[in-house]
Amino acid sequence: MNYDFIIYGGGISSEIAAIALAKNNLKVCYVKNQTTQKTESNLVTFLSLGSINYLYSIIDDPLEFNKYTDIEKITCHLASIKDGSSITFDNEPNFTMGKILPNKIISGQLTSSLKENKNIDTVIKTKSIRKEILSNKVSIVIDEQKELFAKTLILSVRDENLLDQNNIKFISQDLNQTALSIDVKGEFKKKKHAFQTFTSSGPLAFLPYSHNQASLVWSLKNGSEELHYRKHELERKVNDYFEKKIGTLKIENLETHKLNFLYAKKLYHGNIIVMGNIAHNIHPIAGQGLNLSIKDISLFVEIISKYKSLGYEVNNKMALKEFDQLRKVDNAAYSFGTLALDKLFKSENIFLSIFANTGFKILEKNNFLKSKIIKNATGVDSFKSL
Repeated sequence: MNYDFIIYGGGISSEIAAIALAKNNLKVCYVKNQTTQKTESNLVTFLSLGSINYLYSIIDDPLEFNKYTDIEKITCHLASIKDGSSITFDNEPNFTMGKILPNKIISGQLTSSLKENKNIDTVIKTKSIRKEILSNKVSIVIDEQKELFAKTLILSVRDENLLDQNNIKFISQDLNQTALSIDVKGEFKKKKHAFQTFTSSGPLAFLPYSHNQASLVWSLKNGSEELHYRKHELERKVNDYFEKKIGTLKIENLETHKLNFLYAKKLYHGNIIVMGNIAHNIHPIAGQGLNLSIKDISLFVEIISKYKSLGYEVNNKMALKEFDQLRKVDNAAYSFGTLALDKLFKSENIFLSIFANTGFKILEKNNFLKSKIIKNATGVDSFKSL
């Protein structure tokens, strides 16, 4: 079988890429890596306004998303020092900054659209996969049985059989941190309002997705005592931070996730593109991981469609180079910026703590700078074509 694109993955980013390309009349084979499929988790994702609008434009029936809370305000508080300052980011009155959605809801909507799109064939990889680069296309063999051909291969997971890392260089780092992902319920005092508290142990985010349900994401150093708390101890601790502002929170369940950093110095080599977590797996402190991937996908589809309309092939080197260059600054800024923020707010150096607190105070009073941050974080400037 011959395709314009083969996409190898199994996660949200690869599914979005498959649907977006297929919506632009490109033939896609989505190869789902069955061996890495995980059980259903309690993870949630903050989707910026731009990302939400983009998903609405490509998903067949996105009405399920409307059941979940719009976020109109985000408050960040520096709790790691006494009398720490706060910053509140909000858009125009009654204007959402985005939504917080359970990952299982996003995946469910994407799976339905994948099945319905006639430009997408889905193949399940259970054992092995290997590639061969031909003159102007890529050959993929699944489980030593099924051979597929495409002009371009998109990877959203690392696989040594498909990616020659001598050509695409990565910066990787074990962050030596574990994120607690905690489902909570309560009668929230503030609606449509997310919070992030920078504790001495690590950033703790309150992410409401309904009127009485939310997710807490607490990024902790490995070895932190909070990782060994019993449920009632952890519940008491998070209520110490949030009860006055939000209300009493009751823990429903929790999961742990190891945090790693990965950054691709280049998004393509030859006929191979990297997207999703393989392109930039970043610290969750700013909640921008999937939003970066959606920005990548939307720009990639736009550039490929532009060159195709001019008579070029979808693997044209000028198109791939343009895509890589236009996404480099934004991806690097968020990837390394989140690392720097995490180190700054976790630092035990009193001078750095004073510096962070002073920065909070200055930023809270600077509406122009806050507006610029909001525009970038919500993706307003990245999705003008929608």
